[in-house]
Amino acid sequence: MEIIRNVIISIRPEYWVALGAAVSILSLLVAGFSLICVRRSAKASREQTKQQKQAAKDAAQPMLWVGVRGDDGQGQRPVLLLGNSGPSIARNVKVIFDPAPPSRVDMKPMLEILKQGIASVPPGRTMKWTLGAPHNAVDWDAHRRTGYGLRRKDLSASSSRSST
Repeated sequence: MEIIRNVIISIRPEYWVALGAAVSILSLLVAGFSLICVRRSAKASREQTKQQKQAAKDAAQPMLWVGVRGDDGQGQRPVLLLGNSGPSIARNVKVIFDPAPPSRVDMKPMLEILKQGIASVPPGRTMKWTLGAPHNAVDWDAHRRTGYGLRRKDLSASSSRSST
């Protein structure tokens, strides 16, 4: 302990000033590097918050689907299914066919409803429309390349799927 005290006492005052200046410059450099790191961290935090908000918004959107298949309970009668598997209500839903499906008198009201749009489809709901008698399934097989898609006015989104 006495050795340290002798060393400190023997240091000339101008060296103390130089040592203080060096420590100040070193602390300024450390503060500058800290500032750079803090800015990067704040930017990453803002980006993560933005991504989390978008993910929460996307998760709350309705998840609509449409398909054509045979109805097992009706003797393989072709049916059109429209469903919402998402957590929220889908509004202003239209089903679009490209090219138009085989049109018969018994299907025209259903096709008109789908063309004009359905006001809302609640979560977990599946809607089903019969597309004709089982012997008319051949008409749908001939139109196997008929695409069908969904359009929601409130999102201005459109998607198209091809039937299988």
